[in-house]
Amino acid sequence: MKLHEATWIEVRDALRRGMDTFILPVGTIEPHGTHLPLGTDALIPEAIGEKLAERLGAALLPTVYYGVTKSLHGYPGSVRVEPETLERLVYEILRSMAFHGFRLGVVLNGHGGGEQVAAVDRAAYRAWTEHGLPVAVVMWWTLARDAGLTREVLGKEGGHAGTDETACILATRPGLVKRDLYRGEEVEVYTSGFKTYPYVGSIINYSAGEGDVVFDEERSKLYFDRLVDLVEAKVRWFKSRVEEVRP
Repeated sequence: MKLHEATWIEVRDALRRGMDTFILPVGTIEPHGTHLPLGTDALIPEAIGEKLAERLGAALLPTVYYGVTKSLHGYPGSVRVEPETLERLVYEILRSMAFHGFRLGVVLNGHGGGEQVAAVDRAAYRAWTEHGLPVAVVMWWTLARDAGLTREVLGKEGGHAGTDETACILATRPGLVKRDLYRGEEVEVYTSGFKTYPYVGSIINYSAGEGDVVFDEERSKLYFDRLVDLVEAKVRWFKSRVEEVRP
Protein backbone atom coordinates (compact mmCIF):
# COMPACT_ATOMS: atom_id res chain seq x y z
CA MET A 1 0.00 0.00 0.00
CA LYS A 2 1.31 3.41 -1.00
CA LEU A 3 -0.02 5.58 1.80
CA HIS A 4 -0.47 8.72 -0.28
CA GLU A 5 -2.52 6.84 -2.89
CA ALA A 6 -4.87 5.21 -0.36
CA THR A 7 -7.98 6.64 1.26
CA TRP A 8 -8.26 6.86 5.03
CA ILE A 9 -10.90 4.14 4.89
CA GLU A 10 -8.43 1.80 3.17
CA VAL A 11 -5.74 2.58 5.73
CA ARG A 12 -8.17 2.01 8.60
CA ASP A 13 -9.27 -1.32 7.16
CA ALA A 14 -5.68 -2.42 6.53
CA LEU A 15 -4.81 -1.70 10.15
CA ARG A 16 -7.85 -3.66 11.31
CA ARG A 17 -6.73 -6.59 9.14
CA GLY A 18 -3.36 -6.57 10.84
CA MET A 19 -1.08 -4.31 8.80
CA ASP A 20 1.46 -3.21 11.39
CA THR A 21 4.57 -2.05 9.50
CA PHE A 22 5.35 1.09 7.54
CA ILE A 23 8.38 2.08 5.46
CA LEU A 24 9.79 5.59 5.14
CA PRO A 25 12.47 6.25 2.49
CA VAL A 26 14.70 9.25 3.23
CA GLY A 27 17.30 10.80 0.95
CA THR A 28 18.74 14.12 -0.13
CA ILE A 29 19.34 16.16 -3.28
CA GLU A 30 23.03 16.41 -4.19
CA PRO A 31 25.39 15.66 -7.09
CA HIS A 32 26.28 12.07 -7.89
CA GLY A 33 28.99 12.31 -10.48
CA THR A 34 28.11 13.55 -13.92
CA HIS A 35 26.19 10.38 -14.76
CA LEU A 36 23.62 9.95 -11.96
CA PRO A 37 20.65 12.13 -10.97
CA LEU A 38 20.71 14.55 -8.05
CA GLY A 39 18.00 12.49 -6.39
CA THR A 40 20.00 9.23 -6.31
CA ASP A 41 20.01 9.08 -2.50
CA ALA A 42 16.20 9.23 -2.49
CA LEU A 43 15.48 7.14 -5.58
CA ILE A 44 17.35 4.08 -4.33
CA PRO A 45 15.60 3.74 -0.94
CA GLU A 46 12.32 4.51 -2.69
CA ALA A 47 12.89 1.59 -5.08
CA ILE A 48 13.91 -0.70 -2.22
CA GLY A 49 10.86 0.45 -0.27
CA GLU A 50 8.47 -0.44 -3.08
CA LYS A 51 9.76 -4.02 -3.24
CA LEU A 52 9.95 -4.34 0.54
CA ALA A 53 6.41 -3.06 1.08
CA GLU A 54 5.06 -5.67 -1.34
CA ARG A 55 6.91 -8.49 0.40
CA LEU A 56 6.05 -7.43 3.94
CA GLY A 57 2.50 -6.27 3.30
CA ALA A 58 3.56 -2.88 4.65
CA ALA A 59 2.54 0.71 4.03
CA LEU A 60 5.02 2.72 1.94
CA LEU A 61 5.15 6.40 2.85
CA PRO A 62 6.09 9.17 0.41
CA THR A 63 9.85 9.68 0.23
CA VAL A 64 11.53 12.51 2.12
CA TYR A 65 13.66 13.93 -0.68
CA TYR A 66 15.37 16.75 1.21
CA GLY A 67 18.22 15.95 3.56
CA VAL A 68 21.46 17.18 5.09
CA THR A 69 23.79 17.71 2.15
CA LYS A 70 27.10 19.09 3.35
CA SER A 71 30.40 18.74 1.48
CA LEU A 72 28.70 18.67 -1.94
CA HIS A 73 26.32 21.52 -1.20
CA GLY A 74 26.82 24.33 -3.67
CA TYR A 75 26.86 22.24 -6.83
CA PRO A 76 24.00 23.41 -9.06
CA GLY A 77 20.73 21.86 -7.94
CA SER A 78 21.88 20.64 -4.52
CA VAL A 79 19.55 21.27 -1.59
CA ARG A 80 20.37 21.30 2.13
CA VAL A 81 18.14 21.32 5.16
CA GLU A 82 19.63 21.53 8.64
CA PRO A 83 20.02 18.38 10.76
CA GLU A 84 17.50 19.67 13.29
CA THR A 85 14.95 20.15 10.49
CA LEU A 86 15.36 16.62 9.19
CA GLU A 87 15.32 15.11 12.68
CA ARG A 88 12.11 16.91 13.55
CA LEU A 89 10.43 15.96 10.27
CA VAL A 90 11.34 12.27 10.49
CA TYR A 91 10.43 12.12 14.17
CA GLU A 92 7.04 13.73 13.62
CA ILE A 93 6.28 11.32 10.77
CA LEU A 94 7.18 8.38 13.00
CA ARG A 95 5.10 9.82 15.83
CA SER A 96 2.08 10.15 13.56
CA MET A 97 2.32 6.56 12.41
CA ALA A 98 2.58 5.35 16.01
CA PHE A 99 -0.49 7.42 16.88
CA HIS A 100 -2.49 5.64 14.16
CA GLY A 101 -1.58 2.22 15.49
CA PHE A 102 1.35 1.08 13.37
CA ARG A 103 3.63 -1.09 15.49
CA LEU A 104 6.92 -1.05 13.59
CA GLY A 105 8.72 1.46 11.38
CA VAL A 106 11.47 0.99 8.82
CA VAL A 107 13.48 4.04 7.78
CA LEU A 108 15.43 3.45 4.58
CA ASN A 109 18.09 6.15 4.72
CA GLY A 110 19.83 6.70 1.40
CA HIS A 111 22.35 9.39 2.37
CA GLY A 112 25.46 8.56 4.38
CA GLY A 113 26.57 11.99 5.50
CA GLY A 114 27.34 11.99 9.22
CA GLU A 115 24.93 14.79 10.03
CA GLN A 116 22.05 13.03 8.29
CA VAL A 117 22.78 9.64 9.81
CA ALA A 118 22.84 11.20 13.29
CA ALA A 119 19.60 13.12 12.67
CA VAL A 120 17.74 10.02 11.49
CA ASP A 121 19.14 7.98 14.38
CA ARG A 122 17.96 10.57 16.92
CA ALA A 123 14.49 10.63 15.37
CA ALA A 124 14.23 6.85 15.51
CA TYR A 125 15.48 6.74 19.10
CA ARG A 126 12.93 9.34 20.17
CA ALA A 127 10.11 7.42 18.48
CA TRP A 128 11.07 4.34 20.48
CA THR A 129 11.67 5.96 23.86
CA GLU A 130 8.81 8.45 23.72
CA HIS A 131 6.15 6.43 21.88
CA GLY A 132 7.22 2.80 22.17
CA LEU A 133 7.54 2.51 18.39
CA PRO A 134 10.31 0.10 17.33
CA VAL A 135 12.20 1.49 14.34
CA ALA A 136 14.81 -0.13 12.10
CA VAL A 137 17.13 2.31 10.33
CA VAL A 138 18.68 0.82 7.19
CA MET A 139 21.78 2.16 5.44
CA TRP A 140 21.65 -0.16 2.45
CA TRP A 141 25.17 0.42 1.08
CA THR A 142 26.82 -0.34 4.44
CA LEU A 143 24.63 -3.39 4.96
CA ALA A 144 25.53 -4.73 1.50
CA ARG A 145 29.23 -3.98 1.89
CA ASP A 146 29.45 -5.55 5.35
CA ALA A 147 27.68 -8.67 4.08
CA GLY A 148 30.19 -8.97 1.24
CA LEU A 149 27.41 -8.59 -1.32
CA THR A 150 28.82 -5.57 -3.15
CA ARG A 151 32.22 -7.11 -3.84
CA GLU A 152 30.74 -10.53 -4.57
CA VAL A 153 28.35 -9.31 -7.27
CA LEU A 154 29.95 -6.10 -8.53
CA GLY A 155 33.62 -6.76 -7.80
CA LYS A 156 33.86 -3.39 -6.07
CA GLU A 157 33.40 -1.86 -2.62
CA GLY A 158 31.23 0.97 -3.93
CA GLY A 159 31.18 4.62 -2.97
CA HIS A 160 29.36 7.88 -3.43
CA ALA A 161 28.10 7.79 -7.04
CA GLY A 162 30.24 4.66 -7.30
CA THR A 163 29.56 1.27 -8.77
CA ASP A 164 26.98 0.26 -6.12
CA GLU A 165 24.81 3.37 -6.41
CA THR A 166 25.17 3.28 -10.19
CA ALA A 167 24.06 -0.36 -10.20
CA CYS A 168 20.92 0.41 -8.19
CA ILE A 169 19.86 3.24 -10.50
CA LEU A 170 20.77 1.18 -13.56
CA ALA A 171 18.60 -1.67 -12.27
CA THR A 172 15.57 0.44 -11.35
CA ARG A 173 15.68 3.67 -13.38
CA PRO A 174 18.05 2.97 -16.31
CA GLY A 175 16.89 6.00 -18.27
CA LEU A 176 18.37 8.24 -15.57
CA VAL A 177 21.91 6.87 -15.96
CA LYS A 178 23.81 9.17 -18.37
CA ARG A 179 26.75 7.03 -19.42
CA ASP A 180 27.74 9.52 -22.12
CA LEU A 181 28.24 12.19 -19.43
CA TYR A 182 30.43 10.03 -17.17
CA ARG A 183 33.85 11.56 -16.49
CA GLY A 184 36.54 9.54 -14.78
CA GLU A 185 38.28 12.69 -13.58
CA GLU A 186 35.35 13.22 -11.20
CA VAL A 187 36.56 10.24 -9.13
CA GLU A 188 38.27 11.23 -5.89
CA VAL A 189 39.51 9.03 -3.05
CA TYR A 190 38.27 10.19 0.35
CA THR A 191 40.75 10.99 3.08
CA SER A 192 39.94 12.47 6.46
CA GLY A 193 43.28 14.28 6.35
CA PHE A 194 42.29 16.74 3.63
CA LYS A 195 38.86 18.34 3.46
CA THR A 196 37.56 21.03 1.14
CA TYR A 197 34.26 22.86 0.81
CA PRO A 198 32.93 22.19 -1.71
CA TYR A 199 34.31 18.71 -2.28
CA VAL A 200 35.82 18.91 -5.75
CA GLY A 201 35.01 15.38 -6.90
CA SER A 202 31.40 14.26 -7.10
CA ILE A 203 32.30 10.56 -7.34
CA ILE A 204 33.87 9.58 -4.03
CA ASN A 205 35.67 6.29 -3.47
CA TYR A 206 36.74 5.16 -0.02
CA SER A 207 39.72 3.08 -1.10
CA ALA A 208 42.50 3.83 -3.56
CA GLY A 209 41.97 0.60 -5.48
CA GLU A 210 38.31 1.16 -6.32
CA GLY A 211 38.93 2.89 -9.65
CA ASP A 212 36.33 3.81 -12.24
CA VAL A 213 32.62 3.11 -12.05
CA VAL A 214 31.50 -0.13 -13.72
CA PHE A 215 28.33 -0.11 -15.84
CA ASP A 216 26.89 -3.62 -16.13
CA GLU A 217 23.14 -4.02 -16.51
CA GLU A 218 22.99 -7.75 -15.81
CA ARG A 219 25.07 -7.59 -12.63
CA SER A 220 23.23 -4.44 -11.58
CA LYS A 221 19.87 -6.22 -11.65
CA LEU A 222 21.27 -9.17 -9.73
CA TYR A 223 22.81 -6.84 -7.17
CA PHE A 224 19.59 -4.92 -6.59
CA ASP A 225 17.51 -8.09 -6.27
CA ARG A 226 19.90 -9.57 -3.72
CA LEU A 227 20.09 -6.24 -1.90
CA VAL A 228 16.32 -6.26 -1.42
CA ASP A 229 16.56 -9.87 -0.21
CA LEU A 230 19.18 -8.80 2.34
CA VAL A 231 17.17 -5.83 3.63
CA GLU A 232 14.03 -7.97 3.85
CA ALA A 233 15.85 -10.62 5.87
CA LYS A 234 17.18 -8.05 8.35
CA VAL A 235 13.78 -6.39 8.80
CA ARG A 236 12.03 -9.73 9.29
CA TRP A 237 14.64 -10.71 11.88
CA PHE A 238 14.12 -7.42 13.73
CA LYS A 239 10.37 -7.80 13.59
CA SER A 240 10.54 -11.33 14.99
CA ARG A 241 12.69 -10.27 17.94
CA VAL A 242 11.31 -6.89 18.89
CA GLU A 243 8.22 -8.25 20.64
CA GLU A 244 10.53 -9.55 23.37
CA VAL A 245 11.50 -6.02 24.40
CA ARG A 246 8.35 -4.06 23.55
CA PRO A 247 6.91 -2.29 26.63
